[in-house]
Amino acid sequence: MSDETKQEETVWTEELLRERRKRATIMAIALLAFIALFFWVTLIKLGANVANRPL
Repeated sequence: MSDETKQEETVWTEELLRERRKRATIMAIALLAFIALFFWVTLIKLGANVANRPL
């Protein structure tokens, strides 16, 4: 392989790690919010009918 085809390795500085951690935190919060919204909408749509189902 020649030097031109080699890819440079990323050097993880403290700033890059901090930004990466921040993005991961934002994504985790967004995912949890989406899950909570989905759960809430499901409960609202089912309502009281969930207890009145035939067994």
